[in-house]
Amino acid sequence: MSLLAGLTLLGFGTHEAMVQHRLQREGARVRGLVVRHHVEGSGMDGGPVYFAVVEFVDAQGSRHTFQAGSSGVKGFPVGGGVPVRYLPEAPKSARIDLRGRRLGEVAARLVGGTLFLAIGIWMLATGR
Repeated sequence: MSLLAGLTLLGFGTHEAMVQHRLQREGARVRGLVVRHHVEGSGMDGGPVYFAVVEFVDAQGSRHTFQAGSSGVKGFPVGGGVPVRYLPEAPKSARIDLRGRRLGEVAARLVGGTLFLAIGIWMLATGR
């Protein structure tokens, strides 16, 4: 199971890296607005996990809303502006356009996938 989880996370990480790369090359930049925070389950400390929900208007004047792919609301107060990048032909591709956020979303998946994969290989090698 660890091998499968690792490969799956590596796949998600690779996909996110490709989306982020394409957004940097071809994406349109706009200013978004944090409209609320979505709360899910509990984090590592047992408390709730918050995701910023961002609204933006595309070049055609249509409104779109998306939820940030990683948790945390520090620096993202409701009513605050955030930079957004999206593909004009696919507004659902929108992401918060902050370097640390972009790298974090890719790195978390790749690191997690590598860890699970390494554990799976170790378990196979040691017969566990």
